[in-house]
Amino acid sequence: MKYVLISLAESSKIDFSGAEKLSKTDHIIFVYVKGKKTLSASVKEALEEVKAEVEYFEIAAASELSCAISYLIGYHTASKHDVIVITADKSKYPSKVIKEIKVYSAFRAATGGTSSSSSAKKTTAKKSTTAKKTSTARKTTTAKKSTSTAKKSTTTKKTTKKTSSKKKSDGLDSILDSLAKGNTTKLGKSLGDLAGSLFK
Repeated sequence: MKYVLISLAESSKIDFSGAEKLSKTDHIIFVYVKGKKTLSASVKEALEEVKAEVEYFEIAAASELSCAISYLIGYHTASKHDVIVITADKSKYPSKVIKEIKVYSAFRAATGGTSSSSSAKKTTAKKSTTAKKTSTARKTTTAKKSTSTAKKSTTTKKTTKKTSSKKKSDGLDSILDSLAKGNTTKLGKSLGDLAGSLFK
């Protein structure tokens, strides 16, 4: 339940777009000087779209406006109502009066039109940045893993080649040794081993 306080004298300077977002349980209270309860055509037109209840609070003179607003703020704050002041000129009200409540220059800010969309954009931007960072981090990690795996595979291949070369070298030494000693039995076995290693 919101209680929106407005000085009727300055109501024609206020942007009412967004006032239609107020609910039936909300209240718009116009504070006016006795004998000057006249709404401008633009304000009347804006109020046609409003669902909130429209009320009027009479004061004796324009000099009492600050006191009347202070009284209404105190009363509705004590009643635990959400109090909002819409004014085109904040300097008209003492800082102590508006310190604990919400003060806006237009309805769209009071009803969450501008503020929430700005907040949503910031949130979306943060999410996008986080998503990009996470995606980049994952790609970098994957690239590192792939490089590491490739290096390991290359090392394994090199080791296999070295082992194969050693086997061939050992086989030739054995054949030469058998030929030198004239050992035909060992020579036949060595030739067989060498042929087997070549065709693996």
